[in-house]
Amino acid sequence: MSTIKPIHHIYSLFIIWFFFLIIDLTGCKKAVEINSLTDQLLASQVFSSEGNANSAIAGIYRTLRDNFAGSIYNPTILTGLSADELYNFYPDPIWDDYTQNQIKSTNSQLPWATFYNIIYQANLAIEGLQQSSTISAQAKNQYIGEAKFIRSYCYFYLVNLFGSVPLLTTSLVSQNANAKRSSASDVYKQITQDLTEAWNMLENDYSFTGGERTRTDKWVSAALLARIYLYQKDWPNAEDQAAKVISSGNYSLLTNLDSFAIKNNQEAILQFANNSTDGNLEAAHFIFTANPSILCTNFLLSAFEPGDERKVKWIDSGSYSGTTYYYPNKYKVVGIGGNEYYTVLRLSEQYLIRAEARAFQNNIAGAQADINILRNRAGLGNTTATDMPSLLSAIEQERRVELFAETGHRWFDLKRASRIDVVLSTEKIGWNPEDSLYPIPLSDIQKDPALTQNPGY
Repeated sequence: MSTIKPIHHIYSLFIIWFFFLIIDLTGCKKAVEINSLTDQLLASQVFSSEGNANSAIAGIYRTLRDNFAGSIYNPTILTGLSADELYNFYPDPIWDDYTQNQIKSTNSQLPWATFYNIIYQANLAIEGLQQSSTISAQAKNQYIGEAKFIRSYCYFYLVNLFGSVPLLTTSLVSQNANAKRSSASDVYKQITQDLTEAWNMLENDYSFTGGERTRTDKWVSAALLARIYLYQKDWPNAEDQAAKVISSGNYSLLTNLDSFAIKNNQEAILQFANNSTDGNLEAAHFIFTANPSILCTNFLLSAFEPGDERKVKWIDSGSYSGTTYYYPNKYKVVGIGGNEYYTVLRLSEQYLIRAEARAFQNNIAGAQADINILRNRAGLGNTTATDMPSLLSAIEQERRVELFAETGHRWFDLKRASRIDVVLSTEKIGWNPEDSLYPIPLSDIQKDPALTQNPGY
């Protein structure tokens, strides 16, 4: 396969026109009410050549990137506000809903439609590529594998934010109209299938992107699959997948924590690229020189042990009206330019996945070793945990200080460990167990009679 250029170099007017048509959708129901035949005909044209197909897949990455690092739907901020990591300094009617865990089904920032729009694009891409007779088998496998990874990544967020959700794997209106919610186990089954198939289709390294870690290869799919197995409590497979990534030889832990977001750094497994006109808006929400915006809670600040370099390197402060406020500082660059990319998957998570999987299999020494690798890098001594209960507590703590303000880990960790009520009921006024799931947008409930609402909304 010829080298794929970075995302920001490969748009064509035709591809942009095609994806603007699809992106102009809002909500699950609307995403299945469009002219399916027209879209399928467009897809057959787009996926008639490798150049167009490559640009189309890159366009889906761009949409995904924009909704992670460049929009109000940013899961890092929304889940950080919902959990105990972040708070918004100035009152805001939308962000207040998340901070106070009083999200309304009419909240315009619910990250529902954006994920289904991307899933729709991925479904069209898979169908168009499967039907194409002019694209080489190698290229077709790569692009289908990437589309399946993207679809699985979106469903990972949907199922963890909303619970059971409609499982749409086709662009056909006849199959998607009046979509019902599928069980979380069925959604995870589809995610696992997509990632397993992607592993068998994708390239073995980043050579097809010229070394840019901005598109999916085998190890990207393996890294997300390790997380999926962990969330399903499949400890042997979680350990196996994480171990494969760790031992692949493609990644190593950073020695300089300030390099967290440096593009194509050796710890990054997948990053989203910025382009010449877009900066990292997540950094802009955090870093302030005049007025504070999104800040670290005292719960997060007090979670770090004395001497933890992660607090020194990844949290910074500014002064406002004579008071010092602290904010996440994993990303150092605000605005356009710079040498940072938005980090999606990285190696340290794989060590924490393997540690947890080993602990649940009573491999105490193995779990300790994985924890200590990250603790020692952060300037801390070895863990004192020596049995399964203490190790699981230590792993939760390491995940909290290693992965804070990073794509939703804390919110999801509290839920999957069944500790969200215990923790947040003592930290949040008016916490209700039903707050652990976001509401499905009211507009979608009204359009689709088969779509039911989460309890409490």
